[in-house]
Amino acid sequence: MKKINDQSHFADKYFEDIDEVCKANNYFSPVLRDMSDFVNFESSRILDVGCGTGVFLEPIIDAGCDQLYGVDGPSEFVGRAKQRGYKDIQLVDDLSSVVLPFEGNVFDLVICKDVFEHLLNPLFTLSEIHRVLKDDGLFVFHVPNHFPLYGRLKFLYTNDIDTFTFFKNESRWKFPHIRFYEHYDSLKVLESSGFRLFKDFSFHFPAVSVLNRFARLNPIVRKLVSKYPNQFASGFTYLLKKNKFKNECN
Repeated sequence: MKKINDQSHFADKYFEDIDEVCKANNYFSPVLRDMSDFVNFESSRILDVGCGTGVFLEPIIDAGCDQLYGVDGPSEFVGRAKQRGYKDIQLVDDLSSVVLPFEGNVFDLVICKDVFEHLLNPLFTLSEIHRVLKDDGLFVFHVPNHFPLYGRLKFLYTNDIDTFTFFKNESRWKFPHIRFYEHYDSLKVLESSGFRLFKDFSFHFPAVSVLNRFARLNPIVRKLVSKYPNQFASGFTYLLKKNKFKNECN
């Protein structure tokens, strides 16, 4: 692994917590299953931006991918991604300002999950993802939605921006999420950055706490989330295609 800088922007303690939670329930697995209809994991060169320990993309490795690369900030925990089967891990000090250490147009698929909410300059990161993707390559973008209807009601009562208790022991002075996203605006920015929506997988993340308990209501919940993602999705997940020229979307 190539180490660029010693500074870390995400506390190591969270990696351990994420690993433990994901071992019991990899909530990203349904998205990966749906992606397998459009991506041949065995033959694709894939980049995981903000790979962490690699725990969320283990299903891709299990599906036969031997060209899975990762990039993240310096941390002893990213070595676990290499142990899990990532071909290589590159370390950068700050995804918001450091060029990704890869040539342009080299990846068939880039996955960036739960990263953009931590970035000071997300547009820079988007431009780098666009650069390293092959023409018509695919990009998976996932961010949490802090303020669905349930979150807004909870916020009114608690005055706490951490409506899903992602970081229950953190004060607002050190809260790791510094950006908060909305469905329509996110798509608009992604399109202006050279991507076009291929599939919206946000329905996999319903934030309808009562209805989630009843499996027979799943089709109704999915329709509700798909039609009103800002109100009923706990996260926004898009599968996008790269446009060769950024102005193709405009």
